[in-house]
Amino acid sequence: MGPIFNLIFGIIIFFVMNLAGYTKETNRIFIPEEFKSGTYISPAWQAGMKSGDVIIEIAGKGVSGFSDIQSRVFFSDGGLMRIKAVRDSREMEFSVTPKPDTESGRFTIGVMPAGSGVFVNGIVKESAAFIAGVREKDVIKSADGIALQMPADLSDYIGTRVGKRVEITVQRGNEEKKFFVQPYLSRIFIIAPAEKDKGEIVFEDEEIIKKYLREKKIKINGKLPLSLGDFEKDTGSTGTFELDGRKIRGRLEVRNKARIGVYIGYSPEMVYVKYGIIEAIARSFAEPYEFIVMNLKGIGMLFSGELKVRENLSGPIRIAKIAGDIAYYKGISAFVLLMAKISIILMVMNFLPIPVVDGGHLVFFTVELVRGRPMNEKIMERIQTAGVIILILLGVFVIINDISMLPFIQKLFH
Repeated sequence: MGPIFNLIFGIIIFFVMNLAGYTKETNRIFIPEEFKSGTYISPAWQAGMKSGDVIIEIAGKGVSGFSDIQSRVFFSDGGLMRIKAVRDSREMEFSVTPKPDTESGRFTIGVMPAGSGVFVNGIVKESAAFIAGVREKDVIKSADGIALQMPADLSDYIGTRVGKRVEITVQRGNEEKKFFVQPYLSRIFIIAPAEKDKGEIVFEDEEIIKKYLREKKIKINGKLPLSLGDFEKDTGSTGTFELDGRKIRGRLEVRNKARIGVYIGYSPEMVYVKYGIIEAIARSFAEPYEFIVMNLKGIGMLFSGELKVRENLSGPIRIAKIAGDIAYYKGISAFVLLMAKISIILMVMNFLPIPVVDGGHLVFFTVELVRGRPMNEKIMERIQTAGVIILILLGVFVIINDISMLPFIQKLFH
């Protein structure tokens, strides 16, 4: 009954939230420029879709947010999909064939939710933005009153305002704040690859290069440069660069770039959804079902090697961090929905046929039912002992993995 209650609890939360209403990532899409060339080309873009299209239906099923797009694509298994979208008040239909992402292995159609601001992933201490009061995880909404949707919008604007004061408006939690910053020119180092299907390697901070040099993680044509000056001597020349064990043949370039001292990402546009009682009931069962199937498929992909274990297996530390971030930056409704999903995934994990947990007991009961008598106690004890060892090893692994994924640990080693 424990796992069953986990499922019932999740269904109840989904029902209440669908009835009360909540915000979710938009179904209006954005296709980044880097998805239009190189090693990964957006299947949606190839099919004729454009940034700004609003996806309303995939494979005959309605779409109200980006999570619906993700789940529909995930369940496609790479098969051809009919996608309906609205563009300039006109309904259009596209045939899109998802393909696996090179990094995660998940099927994608190469779209992102449209942006509503610029997310501050990190900040350079003592920079213009830091001194002004901008902090990590702020969302920059506008510059001099001009709305920003994507990181490129901010980069392009400050590129025209070097040495001039710019007023930026940021969202920090539920507060809106205004700061004045003065963009400045900073050198960035770029290794432009000789092969067209390889992406550029960009160093936006000299300190990162200096760290690589100190740790002897950079080689140029097999030689170790001793200083930043030695590294710069190869500017404009083509050679073989080794960066932390990775080799790339290309040309070293030094460019000036306008900066305010922030590392930026994008912040998705949010939409408000609310359903009537009948649809709320239907979705309260459909959404947990899709989530369960998605996780079962994910577990299978972990075992097959299609998904990376370190990136897709989380323990209590990372779950707590994710929950805290969601509560602070996305609000209480997103936090409550996360709790529903955690409850449901607990049910899934408890029903896995692992000795010691409920799924293991069900296996024993099934064997007993088929045989007509209980299993040998000593054999059961050995199986249970093996199950305990597996769980302990899994627990140790996820805790170490969680710690290694914490931002300050990542910064320490990279």
